[in-house]
Amino acid sequence: GTVGVEIHEDVPDASLVLVPIGGGGLIGGIAMALRELGSRARIVGVEPTGSNAMRAALAAGRPVTLARIDSIADGLGAPAVSDRTLDLVRRYVDDVVEVTDAEIMQALRMLLERAKLLVEPAGAAGLAALMAGRVQASGGSVVVLLSGGNADLDRLKGWL
Repeated sequence: GTVGVEIHEDVPDASLVLVPIGGGGLIGGIAMALRELGSRARIVGVEPTGSNAMRAALAAGRPVTLARIDSIADGLGAPAVSDRTLDLVRRYVDDVVEVTDAEIMQALRMLLERAKLLVEPAGAAGLAALMAGRVQASGGSVVVLLSGGNADLDRLKGWL
């Protein structure tokens, strides 16, 4: 929730907030805080196609356990979401979209090359959604949550 408070304080006029989803705790806290503070931003969660426990739960109407997790974004590799995080996403999040590993890598490369920021693949998922056109910015300020610097350098060389 404190990340949502910080977003609201730093970008009170945000029109779009993109947050990676693993088990749903991060987006649940951010979205609840933003809504309670009166934010009208569109809040969108982003999952890798090979690790989409929240979208599966939303489709099923209850938490489900994924049979397999297959994504380079291992920080988003939750096999299931909880009843609590599913409820928070239903109540406060506007949409949940998926991105491919290739799209995540393209976003990670862009962050390295242009912004000189190293984030782990999970942290690049939100930018991947924006770059791939899964989410459209409709004017106003856009917030993309970038998180995690736990990128294994040997694996990073192979990805790039």
